[in-house]
Amino acid sequence: MSDYCIYLDGPSADLSKEHIIPMSLGGLDGFCIQADRQFNNAVGSKVDGAVANDFLVLFNRDKANAKGHSGAQPQPVARRATLIDGSPVQITFSKSGLQIYDLKQRKYVEKGERRGGQVKIDGLKLDLNADIKFVAKVALAAGFYAYGDLFRKGVMHSEARKIVNASSLADIRPDVRLYTRFQSEQELHDPSNLQMFKMIVQQSSCSCVLIIPGKDCFGVVVGVLGEFMGMINMPADTAGFPNKGDYDLGHCIFLQNGEVKRMSFRRVITTLTEYLEGIDDSVMTRQEFQTPE
Repeated sequence: MSDYCIYLDGPSADLSKEHIIPMSLGGLDGFCIQADRQFNNAVGSKVDGAVANDFLVLFNRDKANAKGHSGAQPQPVARRATLIDGSPVQITFSKSGLQIYDLKQRKYVEKGERRGGQVKIDGLKLDLNADIKFVAKVALAAGFYAYGDLFRKGVMHSEARKIVNASSLADIRPDVRLYTRFQSEQELHDPSNLQMFKMIVQQSSCSCVLIIPGKDCFGVVVGVLGEFMGMINMPADTAGFPNKGDYDLGHCIFLQNGEVKRMSFRRVITTLTEYLEGIDDSVMTRQEFQTPE
């Protein structure tokens, strides 16, 4: 189906190029699929935008110069803040240092003019649903990118699609396991896998997708600019998936130094182990472009 769109789970009369991870979050032109233009402009941009404008994510975007299509330098800004004397200010957390803009005097406060050493910030919001919607959207696209019709036919991706489009996440099936960047490891019976996924993402220092098919499930881990964003595990029948040899545990895609770098999940684990044992400090930098057989 050349006109198929994974986000719609059906044909589209107007397909366009879609970055699986947007440029503003470390995406690359080489990591794209064809998707319905209307979906991209409506639901897709809303989901991506919520993460790209997340206050905490903006710190990583600023550090990585992940500007996106606009070309503007992303910077975390606290628009509702006050100095210790009650003066209303706007705070910009830039790489060059803290910038304080006095809203009454309409000018930036120089270091020598700052009154007191405390700033109170109000009104910061974090949309906890934005993470998992983004992870579900990336899982749909990355799964289809990696496995095509095998993913379309073998994975219960309808559940990820429900998450992307849901106004509430209260009705998600219990066998669809979700983990976010704010997940408490104390809630998990065995947090070791989650700890490993987080470490892989952090050591890569880039945006990445770890694709991990299991016997009856399909797991996708998403990282943005070196930060773990979340994981979704969907019910699946992966009996016919081409995960043999070094790729028996799945594979990973790193968007690193302007290149789409692919490694087997087994190799990533080996490399991480060598790094932790002090054998090899070049963690997550080797390239393996062969297709799993």
